[in-house]
This record gives sequence, C-alpha cells and structure tokens, in this order.
Amino acid sequence: MTAMEMPYTTAAGGATGVIPLLVGIVVVALLIGMAQLGIRKRRRRPPPPRPEEQPHRPVDRRTDGRRGPER
Repeated sequence: MTAMEMPYTTAAGGATGVIPLLVGIVVVALLIGMAQLGIRKRRRRPPPPRPEEQPHRPVDRRTDGRRGPER
C-alpha cells in the first residue's frame, strides 16, 4: 500500500463504522417510539373491574342453595 492509497482506506473504514452506529440509533428510536405507543394505548383502556363488579358463581341447586366449593 502506498502513501497515496492510505487516506482512501481510512475514509472507507470510517464510513463503515458510522453505518452500524446509525442503524443502532434508528433501532433505539423505534424501540422508544413503540414503548411510548404501548403506554398511550394502555392508558386509554378502561380500568380493571372492581371486586364487586366481578362475576359470581351460580347457586348450586343440588344442595341447600349454598354455593359450590371455592377453588
């Protein structure tokens, strides 16, 4: 390799190091954006039902009207 070829080799090597950096920045930006989108979607959902709003087991008619065993 001569002295005239060296600057081109260094410049080409530096450019290949920048490409993975840019790809990494894009990937991180996409991940952050998707996380923010998920947070916004979760905030729009209705809250979970309160305990009194939960469904109850039906009355067991084979016994004296008591409910079946809890699991």
